[in-house]
Amino acid sequence: MALDITALSIIIHSQKEPTTPSPGDHKMPLYVPKSATVAVTAGQLKAIFKEQDADGNGRLTKEELRKAYEKLGSRNPDWRVRRSLSHADTDGDGSISLEELDEVVKYALKQGYNFH
Repeated sequence: MALDITALSIIIHSQKEPTTPSPGDHKMPLYVPKSATVAVTAGQLKAIFKEQDADGNGRLTKEELRKAYEKLGSRNPDWRVRRSLSHADTDGDGSISLEELDEVVKYALKQGYNFH
C-alpha cells in the first residue's frame, strides 16, 4: 500500500534519539513522535469556511472569513481576508458566496495550512 505524499504531508519530529538495539535484535529503532502535522485538504478547508457562516445565509462576511482564518492558525487573518476577497469576490459585494468559495479554497490551499 503506497502513501500519496503529495496529498498527505506528514512531518514527524523525533522527541528522543532512537533506541540502540541489543545484540541479535533486528527490529527497527523506536522513534517517539514529538508532533505531527497534516496538510488540510480542499474538502476540509471548504467545511471550515462553511461552518463559519453563522447566520446561514450562504455568504461569508469579512468577519466570518476572519474567524475561519483564525481557526486555521493564520498569523494575520485580516490580511488573508483582504487577499481572499481580491481573489474570489467576483461580484464585488464584499462577501463570499458559495459560488465564489471554491476560489477562496484554492487561495487558502496555496498557503499550506496544517492540522496539528
